[in-house]
Amino acid sequence: MDNSLKKNISKIFALNSAWMFLIILPIIVPFYRSKGLSMQEVFELQSFFSLIVLIFELPSGYVADLIGRKNTLISASLFQGVGFSLLPFFDHYWGLIFVQLLLGIGVSLFSGTDISIIYDSLHAMKNRIFKGSEAKLIGKKIFYTQTSEAIAALVGGALVVSSLDTPVKVQAFICWIPFLISLTVTEPPREKLSSSAHGDNWREISKKLFKSGPLIKFILFNNIIYSAATLLAVWTFQDYWHSLGVDYKYFGYLWCLTNFSVGLVARYAHDLEKKIGSVNILLLIGSLPIIGFFGMGKSAGLVGIIFCFSFQLCRGLNQVILKDALNARVESQMRATANSIIGLGMRVVFIIFGPILGWLIDNKGYEISLNIFGAIFIVSFFIILLPLIKLRGEFRK
Repeated sequence: MDNSLKKNISKIFALNSAWMFLIILPIIVPFYRSKGLSMQEVFELQSFFSLIVLIFELPSGYVADLIGRKNTLISASLFQGVGFSLLPFFDHYWGLIFVQLLLGIGVSLFSGTDISIIYDSLHAMKNRIFKGSEAKLIGKKIFYTQTSEAIAALVGGALVVSSLDTPVKVQAFICWIPFLISLTVTEPPREKLSSSAHGDNWREISKKLFKSGPLIKFILFNNIIYSAATLLAVWTFQDYWHSLGVDYKYFGYLWCLTNFSVGLVARYAHDLEKKIGSVNILLLIGSLPIIGFFGMGKSAGLVGIIFCFSFQLCRGLNQVILKDALNARVESQMRATANSIIGLGMRVVFIIFGPILGWLIDNKGYEISLNIFGAIFIVSFFIILLPLIKLRGEFRK
């Protein structure tokens, strides 16, 4: 069994890499814009996607805790495959909304389940093979995922020279690779939630996450806020680059570099934390979105593009440091649910602020819009991040 569980680690790495081999991402906003959508409508699409993920996020994590990780991954991959396969056939707002419905269900099922398999497999092996390396494994997972997305960006950038539709058509075929990989995953043994006491289960989860002291609550809140910060910013990148006069043929290279930077930071985030300390890492996570929003808003040309990397550096640190801090503190039978709460909260923030950001960009331009959001994250720094830093004595226990 140990050998099968050990292989789970590499299979999850492969599954994440295949899941994020999205050659359409470097041109997805221009693709939507080519269908006549405004930036507000682009953010509305993503807000609807986020709403679907939000609706299914907690139930999907709970289902994964109830029925098993493997079946959840298979279902997630199936929804993603169908969604991307239908995308080339829709060229209007409501058709794209339907695609977001399918993709949102897929992402909600996938979210947190992959990380849960890693932790559950390590727990079942009593971590004899990867002893003391959970954070490093999460860093590696993110590194492989972002490297895959970076390589996919180069492929998409090359294909877009033909037309904006070409990467979308090719994606319809390669999106089935995660489904094939998910069939080979081994379900790790674990203590399961009772399927006959749902109310008791939720009360127990709520007690563990929200009533066991402020530390876990603030770890959750910071996970949510800084995940949302990077998501909001990323959906401005492509139209922002276009506003700076960057040709579409270069989008693949830029998307590759921004995503490779996430993977690189995530790969060494644990080592960096050891070197500079948890407090300084947290300060960095909180400062980078502020720097990014104000930098993009007040700069032009290459300098503005460079400030985009602030969000990706924040993303790489956040996904390792804060996610490990959470997963190390919750029990295996509720781990997928806890990870789903992060995704749920992030989507709530995006649903509220995404269309606002899109409307501001359409009506006020990038400088005013990004400066406003820079100010918002200054407020979040004081309200959400500083209380966690005050608990720094407990953070690494």
